[in-house]
Amino acid sequence: MKTIVAVASQNKKIIFEHAGKCRNFLIYTINDTNIESKNVLELAKNETLHHTSHNENGIFNSFLSGVDILLTRGIGEGLVQKLARNNVACYKIEEIDPDTAIEKLINGTLEAVAPVSHNKSGCNCNCEGGHDHY
Repeated sequence: MKTIVAVASQNKKIIFEHAGKCRNFLIYTINDTNIESKNVLELAKNETLHHTSHNENGIFNSFLSGVDILLTRGIGEGLVQKLARNNVACYKIEEIDPDTAIEKLINGTLEAVAPVSHNKSGCNCNCEGGHDHY
């Protein structure tokens, strides 16, 4: 069974702590317990999860439409819920190395922590009060 995993990785080396603002994702295709491919996906500002999650159909139409799992070090509860409604399981993890995280996911030892939302602006993306992130 094939599984597509997106890993938030702004610098393409470590797992990023803010999935909504991330513009670079490592996309892994896993078939059973084998990694078939690993590619880099670069997004424009208007394609980020923060931007698309505020649009009713944005997440469904985003790069995540074929993704089964999202790995990140930080994400708001509202975005986690929106992803779940679009059949994307989100794992907020402490692991910083993408390849190690994927290996742990494959062998069932990846530990996830519950996302926390610090909603200060009416937005569930962990903003500090505004949407002018860029």
